[in-house]
Amino acid sequence: MNRLTRALAATALTATTALGFHGTAAAVPAAGDVTVMGWPTGCEYGSYDNGSYAKCSRSNGGSYRATVLCYPMHGGNLVSRTAPGWKTSGVSKVFCPPLTMFSSAGIETRSTH
Repeated sequence: MNRLTRALAATALTATTALGFHGTAAAVPAAGDVTVMGWPTGCEYGSYDNGSYAKCSRSNGGSYRATVLCYPMHGGNLVSRTAPGWKTSGVSKVFCPPLTMFSSAGIETRSTH
């Protein structure tokens, strides 16, 4: 049983007991046992040395990575780059490829579920 299923089952059993239905009450998980994780918070991003950076103050179980849009020096379509690895702490960086220049920065985030 995954963490989310356990959390929902415990909540359902607790709610059933609170409503007065007969049954066995489930123990509520301890305060330190975080069973449902979320999205990163406290995030910021911006330009960094012909590329971009991204960082979040709390991962909350999720992860993040920097993205950048670059324009070719000799014309053409914008080039999109994303940092190869997901981060749960620290700074994520990604750079424009050769013969391109920074256009805009961004951040990509995901939850664990």
